[in-house]
Formats: sequence, C-alpha cells, structure tokens
Amino acid sequence: MTDTGTPPGNLHSSQARVHIPAARPADLRDAVREAVRAAHAPSAPPAAAEWHRTTCGDWGLAAAGLRAELSVPWDGPELRIAGSVDTAGPAAVTRLLADIARRLPGGPRHRPRPAPSTPPAGTAGGNALIPRIPPPVPVVSATYRLPSGLCEHGAVRSPAEAAHAALHVMLRAPDLRPGGGLAILTGNGATGADTTASRSQPRLVADPLDLGPSVTGAQALAHPHREHRHPQDRPAPPHPAFVFDYSGPPAVPDGWLLQSWTCLVADAVHCSLTGTEGRFRLRATAPGRLVRQTHLDLLLARWADTLTELITHRDRPLGNLDIPTPAGL
Repeated sequence: MTDTGTPPGNLHSSQARVHIPAARPADLRDAVREAVRAAHAPSAPPAAAEWHRTTCGDWGLAAAGLRAELSVPWDGPELRIAGSVDTAGPAAVTRLLADIARRLPGGPRHRPRPAPSTPPAGTAGGNALIPRIPPPVPVVSATYRLPSGLCEHGAVRSPAEAAHAALHVMLRAPDLRPGGGLAILTGNGATGADTTASRSQPRLVADPLDLGPSVTGAQALAHPHREHRHPQDRPAPPHPAFVFDYSGPPAVPDGWLLQSWTCLVADAVHCSLTGTEGRFRLRATAPGRLVRQTHLDLLLARWADTLTELITHRDRPLGNLDIPTPAGL
C-alpha cells in the first residue's frame, strides 16, 4: 500500500478524531472512500483509495496525502483523519467531512451500491495488514476561560485579534522575550460544514504587529495603524518559539462531534482563542518535550492577565500596564 501521507506522529501534521453516531459503518466506509478519492488536485487523476484492515482490526485507507481510519465502538463509528498540514489542515478537513456527509444515505451525492465494497477482514487484495495511524506527538495543553463579556466589549474589534495583540504584548516583556519570536498561522476561511469553504492552505507568516510601549491599549485593540505594523505576509522566523493560530479547528456536519484536533506546524507553543460569544477560552498546546505543564499553565495565566489589562485599561500606554508575573514563571 502506498501514498501514506506525512506520518502524523511528526510535526507539521494534523489529526482529527470525529464521532459519527448515526451512520452505518458500511455506508460510512463507502462515503469516506469516495470523498478521499475525490480529494485531489483538479489537474490530477482520481486517487486510488481502498479500505484495508489495520493491525488492530479497524479499517484504514490512504490516498491523496491523507490517512483515514475507522473504528466502531459501542456508541457509534469513530473516524480519524491524518496528514500533512497542507492536505489535512482545518479547511481541508472541513471540506472532506462535508463531502463525506453528502455521500451518506440521504445526501445529494449518495450512490447506492448493490454489493459490499470492502474486502474481508485480514489481508486484502494480496496486501498485508497496514499499521494503525500513529498517535499525535505527545503534547501538553492548557485552557483558560475568560470572564463573560470581556471579549464582547465595544472596544474589541475582533476577539481573536485582541488575543493576538495581548500575546504580542506579553512576549515583548523583558523577562519573557523569546529567542525565536512569534509567528502567525493563517489560512482557514471555512465558516461551517454546509458552506463553500475557502481553499486557502494554512500559512505560517511573521507576526505583523509592532506595538511599542507608547501605543495605547485602544490603539492595539483597533486595527493598528501602518506605523504599528510590519508589511503583511513576511516569512515566518525559521524557529518560532510561539505560534498564534488564527485557523482554528475544522467544522463538522450537524450531529457529528469533533472529539480531538491536533495541528502542530512548528516546534513551538501554539496559542489560540476558541469558543463563541460569552464562552471564549485561551488555549495553549506544545510538544511535551518542549515545555512542562506547570510552566504552560503560568504562561496562559499571564496571557489572560495581559488581555484583561489591555481591554480594561485601554487608555494606558502598553508600557504602563500592570501585568503581574505569576510566581514560578
């Protein structure tokens, strides 16, 4: 079996785990296979994709730079999708899941098949059993729920941009300035599983902000003026210490549950703002060998304090914000 894609146990890879409780396993296998076959560049021929048994008895297939694995626990099928950030980034996974849903019975692309489309358990077509998708890189992760209403303040132009500005300000503190700097992950234009998602790929670029100590919180929260920004789309630093992720997780069709999402694009602490109005959370994830859990918790607390100060004391210059350093940081 060929075209296994980027092993998701490495950096620069993504892995999604989705619970699909209402689908019949046989229907889901057909839908996934056809959707993965269709997930190729318009100029390329359709990708070959056939299901094989994995070494643990689940179903697995690989094509078009993607790996898919299907298991059937007691509460309904679970689908895992893995690949490189280019082929399995959030926008690409959103499109793939939406296409799978459309190919299930009742969907506009469903085509009934008169005969079973999957090989018997064990070997298939003369091929040996395939290995399971390896687990994601071991990570440490922390979340911090922001006070209700903080990001809905009238001065906040965009909650995500406010969180990005606060991270930028925090990392400029003399005691925290990282050697590798801050990079930005962009590129997910998807707005939901039932809409046409942007086909842009995730891109890692340099942080465009340049907020000096004389800039006020109000100026940082508004779209910064040209004198407080670098040119857009500058190349990211070769080894960033932090990444602010604007791309977010993939969207899933109604009735499906995204159980986990791992997307590591650098050997760095990945930061993001998640949630919806009134329920925003700061989130930080990093390879486990890079940072201890206690240190990540303290970093997240300081980021939250910086964001709170930025919003509640908008008239103050950034250099005058009162941001305590958590003990142990």
